[in-house]
Amino acid sequence: MKPNPAIYRLGLNLASLRPEETVMIDDRAQNAEAARSVGMHAVRYENAAQLREELAALGVK
Repeated sequence: MKPNPAIYRLGLNLASLRPEETVMIDDRAQNAEAARSVGMHAVRYENAAQLREELAALGVK
């Protein structure tokens, strides 16, 4: 279960993705930090405008 980093590794493995290819979005700081700990990009959701800005900075359209 989140925020255990093992769940993020399992998800990456099941999806056949590298951590740097992914973005995890969550409103809880500890979940975002756990995703970062395995190399994923992570955005802590605060509001829609902030989310759009951070995703754009990551190159997500």
